[in-house]
Amino acid sequence: MLDVSEVSKRSGQPASTLRYYEERGLIQSAGRRGLRRLYEPQVLERLALIELGRAAGFSLDALRGLFKTRAGLNKD
Repeated sequence: MLDVSEVSKRSGQPASTLRYYEERGLIQSAGRRGLRRLYEPQVLERLALIELGRAAGFSLDALRGLFKTRAGLNKD
C-alpha cells in the first residue's frame, strides 16, 4: 500500500488532485492509516492514464466513463 504522499510524489500530482479525482470517481483509496489515505500500487497506472487522456483532450467525465466501461468488461 502507498500512502497519499508517496502516490503524490511518484505521480507528480498534488494530494489535492488525488482527493479531487477520488471525489469524481476516477480513483479509489484502499483505506486509511490514521488520517492518510492509502492506495494500491496500481493507482499509479490509473493516474498515468488520466494524465494521458487529459493531454489528448478527454474530459474527466469522459475518462470516468471509459474506466467504468472497462471495469464492466472485465467482470465477465
